[in-house]
Amino acid sequence: MKTTRTLALLMGLIATFVIVSCKKSKDLDLSASRQPENAEVTSVYKPGVLLENGSILTGGVTLTAPTQVNVNESFDITASIECGRVAIERGYILAGDGITRIYKDLSCETANLEWEAIANFQCYCADASWSGSFAEAGSYVFRTKHNSADGNCDRLGGQDKTGECSFNGNEFYCFIIEAVDACETSFTGQAIACGNQREAVYTLTSKDAVSSFKIQGGLTNFTGADAVVTVTGGSNITQSQWTVGGSSNRVIKVEGDIDACETITIHITWNSTNSGGIITGSWSVSANGGEVAPAVAGLTCH
Repeated sequence: MKTTRTLALLMGLIATFVIVSCKKSKDLDLSASRQPENAEVTSVYKPGVLLENGSILTGGVTLTAPTQVNVNESFDITASIECGRVAIERGYILAGDGITRIYKDLSCETANLEWEAIANFQCYCADASWSGSFAEAGSYVFRTKHNSADGNCDRLGGQDKTGECSFNGNEFYCFIIEAVDACETSFTGQAIACGNQREAVYTLTSKDAVSSFKIQGGLTNFTGADAVVTVTGGSNITQSQWTVGGSSNRVIKVEGDIDACETITIHITWNSTNSGGIITGSWSVSANGGEVAPAVAGLTCH
């Protein structure tokens, strides 16, 4: 299954805004920060201090955010305050058309950064929270926006804290989250059934995109009609099977293409004259004259 990619735009970033009760969360993770040289004229970027519990304290904001996540892995950002209101914003730049927003491969120092709110202002009696994931590897920039005004926070159950912030207007804290591609190339096999009616599954995951791969191996003591071979994943898939000479062993071959970090599963069922023992020969995966992953030795049930 091919994956269609669009520019460098992070349209696959999934967002959910959550309003939390006045009970503050204390499950905190490490986050990263920068102080950009091109800060907005009206902005004051505060340096962050790493606390013993792993959170970042900047001004009146306690920030919870990971420094690194895997692609397509869900994560949370939480900003907790004791006065005023706080929002969470995501940075982007505009492409050459002046319309398309680019979120990937940015930092707090990126020129012409613009910002959009992903968690609107929340009062001091709650936390501003956001959950999301990244569809592509790269660096993504965020910031907290801490406003000193209480607004209508007092009516939400908090005590009147007007004027208790040590600043006026807004303070900002900028931080980076890095998305990494965690997939690794692997080729594995598992024997599911080893009686007269046999079943096995082979799985290939490729770190890189591979064109015209070939997965091939044998089934021992084969009898009856053709094996039932079901392939899930990949594209341009073809499959074939044959018996070599007068042997009772059947050879299975699956060919096609695979995207980076995609997984292909080959499910095989067949009949045999013998029960138990080793039910397959060695299976290999190759492309362009080379080995994609180490071969899998003959399978046996445990």
